[in-house]
Amino acid sequence: METKQAELEIAVIKKIMLDSRSAVYDKSSQGIFWFTLTSLAVLVNYLMALTGTGLKYSGLLWLAVTGFGTVYSIILAKKENTQNRVKTFAGKILASIGIAVGISNILFAFASIAAKAYDPFIIVSMNCMVLGMAFYVISMIQKLKSIKIISFIWWAGSVFFFFRPGIHSLLFLAVMLAVSAWVPWAEEKKQSERAGK
Repeated sequence: METKQAELEIAVIKKIMLDSRSAVYDKSSQGIFWFTLTSLAVLVNYLMALTGTGLKYSGLLWLAVTGFGTVYSIILAKKENTQNRVKTFAGKILASIGIAVGISNILFAFASIAAKAYDPFIIVSMNCMVLGMAFYVISMIQKLKSIKIISFIWWAGSVFFFFRPGIHSLLFLAVMLAVSAWVPWAEEKKQSERAGK
């Protein structure tokens, strides 16, 4: 009886892992979309700060990015819901992690800019810390080595920029957002191709 129970539990765990990969890479492009969009916006913001050009439009940049991202995200979600009406448990976990990361990072920005709780450049360290936690949890669900490595890089960046806050932390953030979006996707595609052979 205990053997059957153990086999059932292992089967459920495997199903959650497969569903989570499917939810992220096959049916959902929300994470890749937001990470890529944010990476580009941070890079533009970094170049604006580096050159001192158009800094007064920085707020408008983020307002436009948020507006466009939200509208496109809603359209994308409706399209995905039409194609895949069944919502998996793993998909719900991953969506919850994404929403929690987004809200946490917005609150860190609010605490710095509106409440003036700390230097605005510390926002990057705070964001890196939250993203490190999220990627570590996702790496446990999906069993992708690249995601675990990315989580440690996020944490290393967080520690480094707590000690050395400054403009170049924006470049780190832009690069890491792009890496976090596309490297796990590429690894999963390779694994899928190998499994298909």
